[in-house]
Amino acid sequence: MKKQICMALSVMMVLLLTLSGCGKRNYNTDGQLKLGVTSDLPLYSNCGLSVNYAVIGADEAVNDTAFLETSSAMLVNDTDKTALVAHNVHARIYPASMTKIMTGIIVFESLENGTLSLDDMVTLDHTVTFDEWNVAASDLVGGCKVSIKDLIYGLLVASYNDCAVILAEQIAGSESAFVDMMNEKAYELGAANTHYVNPHGLHSEDHYTTAYDLYLIFSEFTKHDMAYMIDSTTSYDFTYTDPEGTLTTVTIQATNGFLSGEYNLPEGYSVGSWKSGTTTAAGHCLIMEFINNASGKKYIAVVAKAEDRKMLYSKMTTLIGMAE
Repeated sequence: MKKQICMALSVMMVLLLTLSGCGKRNYNTDGQLKLGVTSDLPLYSNCGLSVNYAVIGADEAVNDTAFLETSSAMLVNDTDKTALVAHNVHARIYPASMTKIMTGIIVFESLENGTLSLDDMVTLDHTVTFDEWNVAASDLVGGCKVSIKDLIYGLLVASYNDCAVILAEQIAGSESAFVDMMNEKAYELGAANTHYVNPHGLHSEDHYTTAYDLYLIFSEFTKHDMAYMIDSTTSYDFTYTDPEGTLTTVTIQATNGFLSGEYNLPEGYSVGSWKSGTTTAAGHCLIMEFINNASGKKYIAVVAKAEDRKMLYSKMTTLIGMAE
């Protein structure tokens, strides 16, 4: 019963957002935010007169027979706001590093409101460590100096978990205070079946979401122009100064197999924003925006808990093939 109530609340929140519209942002290009990079770009796209989402009922299944091997799968025509595939989209899943979508939203908003600048340098007063073995992390240790820009690219390109913690501490003062911001933002976006306990997505039973909530959160993420700048990157030179003052550069690679060339993207489509994630409990996951080059239509696809990387990209390729 509790699960059904949560699902109903999620759908109701989306309906309210759709009908009420979004607040206009006071955005003037004459006084736009200075990013401190080679060109000044807006970080946030105006949402126009309203926010629209595809609405999928609590127990609704749409064209899902090819995705029964995964815990959840979803394909939305985001241009027309229609659901083309829906398999367990309101079922609880573990997001793994897809958590960093929400982390990215709050980071982008902090850049926009002036809390952060891409050129800000952070001197680490401690080394971020994790209880789990073989966690994706940078080589940063206490005493290193690194820019906010490099931390963001480390977060979203290489999915460095320590970058998530460092950014959280810079913005909110502590990881726990930042997690409060994440949960508040999820509530604001109508993601009623989502709860965060950390900014990176390493496993916790109390850290969860749904494919549909991810769609709502990801839709917010894709409004930020910097998301496209970073997500179009196949590799990046992650640069920092070590405690001895030596400048160090590590070339990091995108974890998206379509961008790395590990898997072939179906012809006629382009990748927009995306985020992958993998833990033992979450399985292999990917949320991705892609565009039909001929029609210009935009789609958002989710695959959660595929048993391995090969299945993940096979199912994502199948979803792309089902785009109208």
